Amino acid sequence: MAPAHRPPLTHLLLAGILVVVFLLQSFFASLQKSPVFDEPPHIASGLSYLETGVFHANLQHPPLLKEMSALFLSMAGVHWPKTPAARALIRGGPTSVNLEWPIGSSIIANQPDRVMFWARLPFILLAGFLGALLYWWGRELVGSSAALGALFLYALDPTVIAHSFLVTTDVGLA
Repeated sequence: MAPAHRPPLTHLLLAGILVVVFLLQSFFASLQKSPVFDEPPHIASGLSYLETGVFHANLQHPPLLKEMSALFLSMAGVHWPKTPAARALIRGGPTSVNLEWPIGSSIIANQPDRVMFWARLPFILLAGFLGALLYWWGRELVGSSAALGALFLYALDPTVIAHSFLVTTDVGLA
């Protein structure tokens, strides 16, 4: 059996630098951006799933990514509201349709910077992990130089950076 090909140390160092640059770009961009249209229902849905165990809100998307965001929010002290609308959403039924939108907006409105920071942080970390995985997998398939090129394109692509921190399913499903 032939020994595995090891990438040059400079390639590993460059890959690490690119991942760090990507994380910093995503992090600082997330601090400057207000919530996008579909972040409030994802935030509300995730908190409802995590803290009540009831899966009635925003069923069009898989729950794992929303729960991941809610876990960070919960650790930061942001919790599911105890309002009539929140109770109606948990009970389900026709009166609860689309209540995750106003509930999510009210969760964000209480402490917008704090809520958005903690809700977005796991997505930034996940996108950074995806970049590292892209390099590792690319290195196995086509070699270290090509993998470094792919990571370079990923880490500096404005579209990837713009979606990397959003509390949506964009990067998570990638």
